[in-house]
Amino acid sequence: MWEGMASLTQTSDKPFDRLTRLCADITKPLDEPENEDVKGIVFLHDAEKSGIQIHGYEEQMDAVIDLFIYMQHIFESLGKRLELIAIPESPEGLDGRS
Repeated sequence: MWEGMASLTQTSDKPFDRLTRLCADITKPLDEPENEDVKGIVFLHDAEKSGIQIHGYEEQMDAVIDLFIYMQHIFESLGKRLELIAIPESPEGLDGRS
């Protein structure tokens, strides 16, 4: 199931394949003025690849932080516990913005 998920890492401001185009299409309604305060992360994958669209975030790290918070809530709803541990020795620092 996850074989293609991390095989290629590519960042672009524009969709570059079928899955990233689908992700962009899914977030198009968020461009409407009444949705200007809505942020979202869309994940799609098929048998070979994956695609992700981060929408409405000024900083990608803020999206990652929200993702971790959502993951903790999902685990809790399943009666599980998810702990995230920061690695202070990482070159980026604890918040990834250094």
